Amino acid sequence: MKKATNLISFLILMMVLVGCSKETVHIDFPFEVGDVENIEMYHYAGAPVSAEKKIVVAKTDITDLYHMFENLSLTDKQVEEITGADVTSFRFNLSDGTNYELVYVCNGVKNGKLKSSTGNFEYFTSSDIGSYWSNMDLESVSVKESELPKWHN
Repeated sequence: MKKATNLISFLILMMVLVGCSKETVHIDFPFEVGDVENIEMYHYAGAPVSAEKKIVVAKTDITDLYHMFENLSLTDKQVEEITGADVTSFRFNLSDGTNYELVYVCNGVKNGKLKSSTGNFEYFTSSDIGSYWSNMDLESVSVKESELPKWHN
């Protein structure tokens, strides 16, 4: 009886460990924070035709955003995207003339996908990345859909 109890306990432990084994990853930018000239932030709710843009130029705000993304906990968890979701995008414009783009698709409160065609990844995050749009006290202007960072499947 004791062996059966130990075996069952062991099997339960293994199932828990396998279920929790989703590897957490972090963004490793291929550039330093000092290389960032500015960050263009884009946001729209539902349809890209309603997109707006803010430009982050203050070094402290650039540093805060850079470190926020570096410290995010991301996983490979698969979630289904919702049609008409809130989308917040970031384009890091670098001093060498290149850029690095991130697209966050919010699927609910603190639930979404962070994608990057330049970084070649797609991860799930439970961080509220979309809140950075409303918390960044900058003027927003309307933009054309063609200006938005793209995610290439």
